[in-house]
Amino acid sequence: MTPEAYRPVSYLEWNAARRPRAAAVWDGRDISFEELLAHVRSMQRWLAAHGVVAGDVVGVRLPNVWQYVALELAIPDLGAVILPLPLTLGEHEMRWVTQRTKPRLVIAEEPSPAEGTQPRRAEADPDRIVEIAMSSGTTGMPKLASLSARLKQVTFEGFTARLEISEDDRVLPMTPLTQGIGGMCLYCLRVGASLVMLREPHWTAEHCLATARDARATVMVGVPTNVIRMLNHDVSLPAARAVAVAGAPLPPEVAERWERSTGIAISAFYGSMDGGQLAVGSPSDPREKRWTTVGRPHDAAEWKILDSGEICMRGDLVQDRYWGEESGPHADDGWAHMGDLGFVDGEGYLHVVGRVKDIIIRGGTNINPYEVESMLRSHPGVVDACVVGRAHPDLGEVPVAFVVARSELAKEEVDRFLEQQGLAHYKWPAAVHVVAELPLSGPGKVNRKSLREMADARAV
Repeated sequence: MTPEAYRPVSYLEWNAARRPRAAAVWDGRDISFEELLAHVRSMQRWLAAHGVVAGDVVGVRLPNVWQYVALELAIPDLGAVILPLPLTLGEHEMRWVTQRTKPRLVIAEEPSPAEGTQPRRAEADPDRIVEIAMSSGTTGMPKLASLSARLKQVTFEGFTARLEISEDDRVLPMTPLTQGIGGMCLYCLRVGASLVMLREPHWTAEHCLATARDARATVMVGVPTNVIRMLNHDVSLPAARAVAVAGAPLPPEVAERWERSTGIAISAFYGSMDGGQLAVGSPSDPREKRWTTVGRPHDAAEWKILDSGEICMRGDLVQDRYWGEESGPHADDGWAHMGDLGFVDGEGYLHVVGRVKDIIIRGGTNINPYEVESMLRSHPGVVDACVVGRAHPDLGEVPVAFVVARSELAKEEVDRFLEQQGLAHYKWPAAVHVVAELPLSGPGKVNRKSLREMADARAV
């Protein structure tokens, strides 16, 4: 047999037929492809017994456990739509999303084994919506992305090929499977790789490193924050060959420190839940490209860079419309505007250099906060940094730095360091605030809105 495009369970059936006892999931123990397929079929019987039919929405609110992997396959194969629900949602957000999606049921604990007649599977249809994904934003409620079987198939093919995933890999998602970056790892199962489950609902570097060692993880996928926090510990991962991150810029100095201290290749990939995945770096790319770019755009991607520097994309990797809405992420010009600034170099690698809305305009002069943050992180006493704009009566805005430091760090010391590094004076932070950690608005995404509010409040 061969897998059937647009039907993910067929990849599981294919792997179970050719490698029945090979590990599909590690969840404290290895669960084979044969076992996982049996679990998927049992869950489909359970879903049918609870009234789920084609077209229904089914919410799943579980940590990174094998049951989530099984449900992610079982639900769409019945013609239903999976709605991943992050554990971090509050009652307000849960009411909002359930009112708009009206799920037949929400699964928040392990379904019981079910017997009976196996329900009929849905026919493969590239246009069918198989998943509703919540985007993460810092203002208002999130959008609900509608992911088709075609979009997921094209993304799967590009993502696993660029990361060079094979059936010999054991892939550990460091972020929740219910959110975009963690969910990307589920594609690796299709090529026969094993998935390593963290189980714990709250990520810690200690638990992640211990699990990676115990499970012999070869690839770890997460956000730059995961890497930054692991670097504060002794990292011993003899089986690991690669780390891939997304969701926020990978600071080159962090990439270099990680790779020089661990010997494990690190690269980045790029996209958004609204616009789709555009580019993925490969572990075999040249080191300088892995540290400074997000890889090359997918072969199936349509993209362009506007004169303003903004990155845009369209095509099969981009959703047609948001769930329950008539429009999608496309602007009037027919392109999805990513909100990021970037360029493609002569070798075809995409550089993401900042967010359109994060640019600080000080007295009419633009300051890219990522440049300042990168330099601050090179200070031996700085673990992490974020620079935001604060309102100023004369200049419009001035930069303010929030840093996670190993000890007290005065602004005067920061100024001396930036002067030694040759950074233009107008880019120096007007204030430096030492914090225990940077607030996050999603997996690995620093909540700049919250920090801007803090900067304004501390200026009073």
